[in-house]
Amino acid sequence: MADNINDIILRTPHGGTAMLPSGEFEGPVYITKPIRLVGKDTTIWAKRGSVIEVTAQGAAIEELRVELTEGDVRDTAIVANHPVMVNNVEVQGGVKGFGAEDGYFDVPRTIELGALAPDTENSFTMTVNVPAQTEIVCGTSGVTISPKRLSAGRNEVKISVRGISDHTVLYSELLFKSQFTRRVYLMGRADSNIPAVSGKCVYTAPERDISEAQTAAPANAEPTAPATDVISVTSPAPLYDMPLLDMRMGQRISLYQYIGTKCSIYFTCIKPDNIDIDPYVFMLDGNERSFGDSGLIFFGNENSDRGEVKYFPGDGHVEIDFDKADYRVQKITLAYSIYAGNYSNNFSLVRAPKISIVANGAERIAFTMDRLTDETTAVALEFYMYKGEWKLSAVGAGYRNGMAKLCNRYGIEVEE
Repeated sequence: MADNINDIILRTPHGGTAMLPSGEFEGPVYITKPIRLVGKDTTIWAKRGSVIEVTAQGAAIEELRVELTEGDVRDTAIVANHPVMVNNVEVQGGVKGFGAEDGYFDVPRTIELGALAPDTENSFTMTVNVPAQTEIVCGTSGVTISPKRLSAGRNEVKISVRGISDHTVLYSELLFKSQFTRRVYLMGRADSNIPAVSGKCVYTAPERDISEAQTAAPANAEPTAPATDVISVTSPAPLYDMPLLDMRMGQRISLYQYIGTKCSIYFTCIKPDNIDIDPYVFMLDGNERSFGDSGLIFFGNENSDRGEVKYFPGDGHVEIDFDKADYRVQKITLAYSIYAGNYSNNFSLVRAPKISIVANGAERIAFTMDRLTDETTAVALEFYMYKGEWKLSAVGAGYRNGMAKLCNRYGIEVEE
């Protein structure tokens, strides 16, 4: 009898890889420690409820097919309480905890084209809703999809079928690829007694607000784990094969190619329990001066006036939407400060302080601040405008006397 997957996970050490055998295995599967769960022609399924639940920081799932075999397509198949690295995972069902991927895609499981005219072009249309950027892949000769890349929201897709011989049955697969892969089956049959089909609508997704759908919890979603002050992200789940960028201190990059125009930023480390580390975001003009007290976003001021910067006290992460930034904002500086009441509690007690920048539900950029010693405040990142483009600088430098000096530097008066 094949191993139970949960037993394989229990035998896998922290930071290790659980290599799964090929075949089909019934869930649910629980990932409760930072490991890689890697399949090999492996399917994990459940009739209803979550198939995979991730409650550990730093976990990864790779080379798997995850299926809900009964129930509604909107039911949640994978639940994650922390960002998870995803690589080549096909899912049938919804996901929760993966940013823009959350909820479900309004795409059918099966598309029935009906009768086709042989040896000529037949065209069909469908309207789908996708909450994240998606690529459609089809490897069947004679079947063409346009467009192949969909933007988040409502999209009309054209399906063209050409050169099918008379009395031939068409059976094809469309792969909707974003962070996860979703498989759609395409079927039809060639019949010489009918004319060529032109523009036939084969599916229309219901009208819905994608932004609201992303935030709505699926009906069967399990409660999330208690919030913590840090979230760990260890590996990327790239769209279109974009690799994770591991930045070095002092390195500068163009931001758009890695994250687009919106991102979430997480901080993780190993620290004593009596030390709290909080983020501070400074919105600065061209002279590196803050726009008054409202230009500082932290636990005492969680949202900027235009909503371009938001602080989430539940888990301590920060979101930045660069498209919303006032034109006067030329730099956004992210710092972390230790609140401990005395200078003896400083970054020398903090191990592996890491910044993770997440976009489209996947980690895109990582930066480990490994040169801090007795500082109590550290500037981690600087986002700055240069020739009309947002760029990023990995700083990783600190101050020994806390936030006061940094605030005064940016024109916010505080007592040292």
